[in-house]
Parts: sequence; structure tokens; C-alpha cells
Amino acid sequence: MILVVGLLTQTPLAEGQTSAHLSVSINGNSLTAGFNNTVTISVFNNYSGYIAIYDVDIEVSVPTTLTAYGDNHWHYDSIAYGQAVTITFEVYAPVSAIGTLTQVGTVTATYKQLGDVSYTQEVHNIGFSVNAWINLVLYGVELTPTVIAPGGNTTISGSLLNSGNLAAYDANVTIESDAILPGSITSYFIGEIDPNIPRPFSLQVLFKQNLPDGNYTLTVRVSATDNNRPGIPLTAQTTSQIQVSSASAIPIQRVPRGPTGLLGEIIAILRSLFSAFFGASYP
Repeated sequence: MILVVGLLTQTPLAEGQTSAHLSVSINGNSLTAGFNNTVTISVFNNYSGYIAIYDVDIEVSVPTTLTAYGDNHWHYDSIAYGQAVTITFEVYAPVSAIGTLTQVGTVTATYKQLGDVSYTQEVHNIGFSVNAWINLVLYGVELTPTVIAPGGNTTISGSLLNSGNLAAYDANVTIESDAILPGSITSYFIGEIDPNIPRPFSLQVLFKQNLPDGNYTLTVRVSATDNNRPGIPLTAQTTSQIQVSSASAIPIQRVPRGPTGLLGEIIAILRSLFSAFFGASYP
């Protein structure tokens, strides 16, 4: 799950002119920490004199906390009025830059107008933000036992991992199935999930007593909260199968009982005498 918020600040500066002849827009400048991010910059010629510009050099610089890959200069023979050029490059944002204020880079355009000897230069500021992310991974889900009788129960266990770089909160595991006994406990509260620290869980689930024999699907669903975006829930889920079989019911074992009443007392006396004379217990 990628957590990004687009930010852009643009303050054109012009040398040798009263207004900027180019406009700059940027996409992908809200960066996800720990990844290479694709950034696209568009430079549009809106020259008020409705003319083209020539021998255009565009240089992009990013804040020192970020790393841009490849050349940072692009050259164009000309850009006609009303046209734009698009620049795409990769920017890496380290985890250490998470949470910093908007970081400013620049787009510097140097060009000539038709008939000019000297160059005109414009500098446009561009903003970058670096954001953390949360990725919930549900794994190792097991059922013990996997075969039950109608009205039986099983224990569902597993682990939850946040493979991102920002803690998730209020994590809760819920088991969903039409076969579960209504009103029984079907959720397990985990709480905070720090990055890269597995959090195990275990929950006993009760099933309806009138279930026909067959296989039933259990959905294990996890929800959590990102405190930076509390209105957008984080989720992960997986499914497992439980087999319901009447044949798996444990039969009631009856303990055989001997004779009762007067006959039972006589037999007990005879066994005692037999043991006293012969030194062996009567079966």
C-alpha cells in the first residue's frame, strides 16, 4: 500500500525579462520512502509573443536528501509556442527523509528567442514530499483440527507482518463464515503493528450444530489504521477450508457394569476369599 500526498510549489524567476515565458508542472513528486519513484516534469511554452524558443537547455535539481538517477540536463533545438516537452526520471527517497517538510528543487530553463544573441533564463521551484507506507501481510494461517463434527470447534492461528516502514494501529483479526455459530467470538485484537515485527494470533471458532457434512470456507480478514490517513482503512485477507463430518464425532464409550444387588455382593465376597486362599486376583 503506497501512502502519498501530491504537493507542488512553483515560483518562476526570470532573468532579463518582466515575466516568465514558460510554465512548469510536475507529477509523481510525492515520493514513497524506500523506493525509486518516477517523476514527470512538463515544460510548456506560453510565450506572450506567440513565438518559439530555441537552443533550449533544461536542468533539474532535487533536494540533497533525495537521489535523482541519470543526467539532469535535457536539450531541445526548439519548443514552439503552445507546445510542451516532457521529462521523466527516477528519484530515490530514503527512509530518513520521512516526515520532513516539503523539500524544494528547481527546474532551470535557458533559451534564446529568435534574433537574440544572449540567453534568457527562468528558474521554477518544484516541491517534493516523502511519505512512509504500510503493507499488511497475513501468512502462516493454520486450522487445528481441520476436520470437525457439526457443532465442533477449531483454532485458527497465524501471523501478521507490516512489511512497510510506518507503524499501523488498532489491528484486528476477524473470522468470517456462514458456518460459524452466531453470537460466538470471531475477532482477535492485536493493536500496534510495527514494521518488520511479526505479530502472531490465535482464535478458537465455534460452528453451528446443524451443519451438513461438507467443506466450508473461512475468511481471515485483518483491518488496521494509518494514523496519517485515519479515514482510509488498511486491510489484508486470506481464506481457509474446514471440513465438517459427522463421522468425526467422538463416540460415547460405556463402561461395562457388573451384577448389582444381592448377587453382586455374593460375587464380591467370593472374589475376596479366592484371593485370600490362592494369592491371585479374580478377573
